[in-house]
Amino acid sequence: FGIQTGARGAGEVRPDTNMDGGPFKLPTKENADAARKKKEAIATVKKWVESHIPTKHIKDRTCVVDVSEIVCGDPECAPIDTAVRIIYEGKDDGAVGTAFAFPCTAVELTKEALDERMPPAETYEDWYEGKPTHWPPPPEDVVLRFAVGTRVECKVGTKQWAPGGVTKHWFRQGDWPPGVFAPYQVQLDDGRLIFAPDDANRCIRGEGAGKRWFGCLRG
Repeated sequence: FGIQTGARGAGEVRPDTNMDGGPFKLPTKENADAARKKKEAIATVKKWVESHIPTKHIKDRTCVVDVSEIVCGDPECAPIDTAVRIIYEGKDDGAVGTAFAFPCTAVELTKEALDERMPPAETYEDWYEGKPTHWPPPPEDVVLRFAVGTRVECKVGTKQWAPGGVTKHWFRQGDWPPGVFAPYQVQLDDGRLIFAPDDANRCIRGEGAGKRWFGCLRG
């Protein structure tokens, strides 16, 4: 086949041309087999996940399970991850649930590895009721320096600090990877609601600490 063009004269035909800049390739049996195995493996992993979730949650569509393969752009990680998302519709505060990934393809993933990462039964009930229960949970063996309600100062620029109060421990946003938490959520006096990513003086300090440190320098 060719592509006719009026620009080079009526009826003139150019050789076979691929508009994407390369030769057209027919799918091979190997590619078709790989695609079929991938599809079957993803369906199997989804069934494994759903086996941990109460049947009622799945049947009434309060819970949706999604399994997919994603390409990791980090050269130090596996080229393909298998991502698992468990999403409940939630209540007034929106969807709840979790998401996590395995550094392998769906075909390579084992049921044992999946079972080790699944939440306990009570977590699904929390999500069903709309409670934003975290999984994995925040660290239990870490003692933070500032209690909720403590007055603090947060670094908000190269040399700028802003005062406020701690409103929450182990804050996380819904789009963060599983198990990632910020030690503090802080309500600043200027109205901004921020989080402190590290429990260190370079990031968050007690209110007035900067003045005390400067006073020591002055003697």
